[in-house]
Formats: sequence, C-alpha cells, structure tokens
Amino acid sequence: MELRTAFVLAVLVVSACTGASSSGDDAGTTDAGARPDASTSDAGTLPTDAGVPDAALPDATTSPDAAVPDASTGEPDASVDAGPPECPPGVICVDTFPYHHEGDTSLEPPGTLDAYNCAPNTNEGGPEVVFRVDVPADGFLSVAVYDGTGVDVDVHILTDLDAQACLDRGDKHARADVSAGTLWVVADTYVSGGVEQVGAFTVEIGFMEPSRGPCEVEVGEMPRVNDNGDHLAMPATGPMVLEAHLVTQEEPEPYPSTSTEELAEHYALSQSRSGLVMHRTQDWAPLEGGDFYGAGIGSPTLFPVLHEAWYVNMYWTSAARPARGTRMIVRDPSGGSRAVVVAAGYETGPGDLNAIGGTPEETHFYMGTTHRDEMTLGIAVDQTLPFGPRVCLP
Repeated sequence: MELRTAFVLAVLVVSACTGASSSGDDAGTTDAGARPDASTSDAGTLPTDAGVPDAALPDATTSPDAAVPDASTGEPDASVDAGPPECPPGVICVDTFPYHHEGDTSLEPPGTLDAYNCAPNTNEGGPEVVFRVDVPADGFLSVAVYDGTGVDVDVHILTDLDAQACLDRGDKHARADVSAGTLWVVADTYVSGGVEQVGAFTVEIGFMEPSRGPCEVEVGEMPRVNDNGDHLAMPATGPMVLEAHLVTQEEPEPYPSTSTEELAEHYALSQSRSGLVMHRTQDWAPLEGGDFYGAGIGSPTLFPVLHEAWYVNMYWTSAARPARGTRMIVRDPSGGSRAVVVAAGYETGPGDLNAIGGTPEETHFYMGTTHRDEMTLGIAVDQTLPFGPRVCLP
C-alpha cells in the first residue's frame, strides 16, 4: 500500500464503512411554505428554463416492435422478447435517462390520484401527469421538478399505478432504490385552500446503477490545521458539512462574480456528467481564499466536472492534503452497504475541527443526509474505483 504524504498508515486495512437507506426527506432543504408534509418538502424553485438539457419527448402512441413470426407457422415466435408492453393511453413511457419533459397541468384532465400513502395529509387533488418508467437493473431512481410562481407540482415515485404504492415524494424531488422493471412517476398538482396550483412545469427523471464491490479503507491519522498534534484517526466518523459548488475545467473564464452567476449552467453540466438527477439548490463557494466565487485549490482547469459532483474536503494541512482526485469513501455509520466514492484534494475545509469534512449536495442527496449529519470517511484502498454511488459488498 502506498503511503500518502503525512498520512500515517497502520498495517491493518479495514472495511470501515457503514451505510444508510435513502431518506424520504429532501436532503439539505426545507419547504418555504406551510405544507402538511414539511418533512418531505424543499425550499426554493427554479424556472423551467434553468439550464437543464432538452430531450425529445417519446411518442406515447408508439408501440414496441412486434414479436418476429416463426417462418414455419406464421405465428409469433414466443422465444423472441417483445420488449415492454405497449404504452397505455394518456401515459408517457420512459426508458432512457436522464429524461426531460415540459408540461402544464392546467391543460390536463381532472386528477384521479389525490392522496398518497407517503404523505396522506397532503392534498394532491389537482391534475396529474403519469410516467411509466422502465429501468434496466436494480439501482437508484430520482426525479426533479421545476415550477414557477403560483404553481405547485409535486413528484411521486410509485411501484404500481396506485396512490397507496408510493416509495417517495417531494415538493422539488423524490428518490428511491428500485428493482429492475416497471415503476411509475406522477407529477401531481398540490391543492392549497381549495385552489389547484396548476401551471407549467418541467420534470427530469434519472436512473443510476451504482458500482458494486469491496469498500476497504486505509487506517492511519490525518493531520489537520491547528489540531496541536491531536491528529484525526482514520477512518473517521463525525459530522459532514453540506458544501457549496466549485468551478470546473469545462467552465471557462470569466469565472462567477456572484454566488449565483452561471450557476444554472453548472447544474446542467453536472447532471450531464454525473447522471444524477436532483433539484440542486446550493450556491457557489464564497470568496474564501480566491478571487472568484466557486474557487477551490488551484486553477479550475485542474478540476474535472465528475470529480466536482462527488468531491470531499477535510481541514487537512497542506502537507497532508491528498493528491487531486484521490478516492475516498463516505458512508453512514449506522450500518449497511450504501456509499459514495468521492474525490479528495481539491479544497481544504471546513474550518471546524468538530466536523470531519464536507461534501456537496449530490453526495448528501444520494445518502439521504443533510448538513452536519454523521458519516464515516476514509481513503479507499482501491484507487481505481469509479466515482459516485456504490454498493459495498463483503
């Protein structure tokens, strides 16, 4: 095992990772309005032109190819897979990701799904748009919705087209671990004071298949700024800060001069590279140690987009800071197999020795955590692991 600068390793290598199930709450955000299901709501909205890439809407009337006839009988050959069933009328069928749809619930017929078991006290009695989602493997399904002022369209992930089969829902996004097969996504209109909050909206649907395998991490110590020689034992468990976004090598100068300038474009770029769909809300990192917003250590030209989506920082000393792109693994300390492989070495912080480190909203969203929730963090033994979600196996 290669020793990293000033990171004192023990001989023992352990798998110090624990895991967490996906939370039904939207990580790191709160609902700005008084909503019956405030535990699953987010704050803030983005306009429908918030920089998300357009994609062609599939023709809901198009059927999959029919089974190939048997040449000897003229009958369909049962051995040929005909694919998913024909798309039902009034349903939008999705099997490519990320998927983009723009709609308007004021143009839809009256709704039939009004109250979901994952938020039974929330009135979703307005019109809805239904998506059948066919996922190719076990993995992570997420949905984000964007609406405007006076419009309130929420999203729901269902195992069946039944309001009592809800896995997760949200005012701005929803997420769930799912099995291969058919799921349903419903964009439904919230009713407030008897008034349907109908209007234009945009939905993004994403699916990710996490990498799978061992999650062994190194054992040692991490020297940190002003720790007076009391170095952090690694792997470490403690509060993990929710960090802001950083400028990457695909975002040319001039760099942002405010906390939100060019941010919508950054969100779209990050989604296109990471494949993770979520309703991003965090701003650029402030002007701490840089002359532009979103500055990290060194030039943004050294920071790949994918690494920024899954980065991690610690308050390591300059001598102890890992090389850029060093793989670390974050997990929830409560046990389980859920994890994220994150990229270290691009930023130092947070300046609080009570926190073990920080990571952006993408990591928190997948882990189901929020600002300062406890995580376990260590340097990966295998430095070839793919960045992003991972299922840790023995």
